[in-house]
Amino acid sequence: MVASSEGSPAPPRHAMKRGLIVLLAMVNAVLVMALLAACGLLPAAIAQPPARVGGGNYLCVTAKAPGQSYDVVYLLDQASRQLHALYPPQGSGRQLTRAPSRDLQADFGG
Repeated sequence: MVASSEGSPAPPRHAMKRGLIVLLAMVNAVLVMALLAACGLLPAAIAQPPARVGGGNYLCVTAKAPGQSYDVVYLLDQASRQLHALYPPQGSGRQLTRAPSRDLQADFGG
């Protein structure tokens, strides 16, 4: 062992390493507890409000129109079994044009 300047022996290297590892483990434990405490205090996130009674059940999909350079927005109203299609105007307008709706029950039966 090597003596320090005060005359007492220096601690072994493995004891210093072990002490440092214990210290780092305790710091990590404190940080994990702080993170869990902070996450527990966050408010709950509600993505969508509950469906209203009598409201529609809709599905929206976009798809490339056959032979065209634009996409069509298809809106399916599952409550009334209607399919609606919206597409961009041919000119420079910004409002979508609505195609005639399709009655899916009449088209496919059921």
